[in-house]
Amino acid sequence: MKPILKIFVAETCPGCVEALDTAAQIQQDFPNIVVQVVNMDNPSATIPEEVFATPTYMLNNRVVSLGNPGPADIAQWAEDVSVVIAQVKH
Repeated sequence: MKPILKIFVAETCPGCVEALDTAAQIQQDFPNIVVQVVNMDNPSATIPEEVFATPTYMLNNRVVSLGNPGPADIAQWAEDVSVVIAQVKH
């Protein structure tokens, strides 16, 4: 099962424009990670109680970044989930 990165955004959030660009970049660079953008303005959106600001990044239901992460942080997440996947397969 692929790891899931949820990125919580809102329409009034100035940093969320960058978050959408980051989501697209992660999808391109790390195809082993499923990226889901969750618009918190959508009344039907499910928002965990740990999410209180935008943008928030959750990897496998764990908050990994409040605000937009840097490229080194994203690369580390991808490496960490790759190690976990490899361990599960063995």
